[in-house]
Amino acid sequence: GLLDERTFGFNLGYGFSDRTPASENVIIYDNKIYKLEEINFEIPPNYTDQWKITSNNQRFEMTFDPVVDRRTQTNLLVVKSDQHQVFGYFNGYATLDDGTKLLVKDFPGFAEDVYNRF
Repeated sequence: GLLDERTFGFNLGYGFSDRTPASENVIIYDNKIYKLEEINFEIPPNYTDQWKITSNNQRFEMTFDPVVDRRTQTNLLVVKSDQHQVFGYFNGYATLDDGTKLLVKDFPGFAEDVYNRF
C-alpha cells in the first residue's frame, strides 16, 4: 500500500517456529526494509474483536480492527486444521531505524491465526 505517498507495508510472524536466529518481522517503507525484533499478538477469543500487535522494543504498536473472519476447519482424526484469515484495518505507528515515527490510520490488511496438526 501507500503511506504519505510512499510504499508501505509490513510482514509479521509470531509462534510459527524458532525465531531466535532470524525472523520475518519487517516494516517496508519507501522501498526499504527495516528489521523488527520480536512481535506479540494479543488475539481475543472472538476474532472480530480488536487485536493488539506490539514489538518488544516499541517500534511497532498497532491495533487491528477486524471486519470479517474467514474461517475454515478440518477434522479428519489424524489431520486437524482450524484457520482464521481475518480482514480489517490497522491503526497505530511504526518506527523506522532512524527514529522516524510513521502514523498508520485505517490501513487495510489481514492477519491469520492457524492451528494445524498432521
